Amino acid sequence: MHLPSVRPAQKRLRLPPMDQIDFHFGVPNRALYACKFIKKVAGMGLSVAVWSSNAFFLRRVYDDLYRFEDLTFIAHAWAGSAYADKCRVLFSQTLADLPASDVIVLLDEQVPEDWQRALAPFKRVIDIVSASQSEVVPARERYRTYLRAGVNLKAHDLSGRK
Repeated sequence: MHLPSVRPAQKRLRLPPMDQIDFHFGVPNRALYACKFIKKVAGMGLSVAVWSSNAFFLRRVYDDLYRFEDLTFIAHAWAGSAYADKCRVLFSQTLADLPASDVIVLLDEQVPEDWQRALAPFKRVIDIVSASQSEVVPARERYRTYLRAGVNLKAHDLSGRK
């Protein structure tokens, strides 16, 4: 008689379930769309974390928040800075530096390292993807990674919007 092998029980880290990751794809200008999205979310009184490992692009979005609309001011700061505790919108290249927030905006080409743990403190996860093939191809891989892990995904095709 052959008995199936039984693996010893492994301790699994219990993280709060991530409700959903929303992919906003097909945007003509990723930085501008991120600014508009941050404005909308912050205008609802929610806290927003913004992450990318790309320092140049993250700085661009940070700076664009000051100038994308003439009469708009959205208080924002770098996580860990002297002004961070006064702002609802925080930026960082390091996910671990961002405090738990209502929404996190992902502006990167890669799945964050240890993403299940790293994204757990955020109530809502938004991954913004432009229409550029250099962003679409890695976004498809991120989508598949999250799908294989059983995350509920929602895709928002914004290619027809201006």
